[in-house]
Amino acid sequence: MHESFADARLRSAKWKSYGFRIAPEVLTRLKARVNADRRATGNANLAIGHYVDAALRHMPHEVSELITMAEDFGAGQLWDSEKTQPSTYRVGESAYGLAAGLKMMLQEADYGRRGTLVVSAGVEAFLDALEAQGPLSRPERRRR
Repeated sequence: MHESFADARLRSAKWKSYGFRIAPEVLTRLKARVNADRRATGNANLAIGHYVDAALRHMPHEVSELITMAEDFGAGQLWDSEKTQPSTYRVGESAYGLAAGLKMMLQEADYGRRGTLVVSAGVEAFLDALEAQGPLSRPERRRR
């Protein structure tokens, strides 16, 4: 998380907006985590985009692994009827590259039109990892 936030601050010109669809319950959980981390760190500049960027950075790069993640996530969503809403978040270069190529990558693997499952699964896995680490804390200042 700290790496994503630092990248956004230091290389903001390289961050781009991208439209994402995230499963509603994952988005609700993500918003709650952002707010909790803002309170815990006193950093009101933390944004959903930082978390989406960090989640995408930690996702596998092999399409077969992405599909497995998406299928596992989707199996738990079979009865959910709430619709996703598109939202635009700024993400760094590597996350943008993955997001921008995801549609084509999934289509080539005969798994088209399931990008929402992939992104939602990645965000959920990242939130699980953050939860296991506990509250976000400010990194220590680097000494020169």
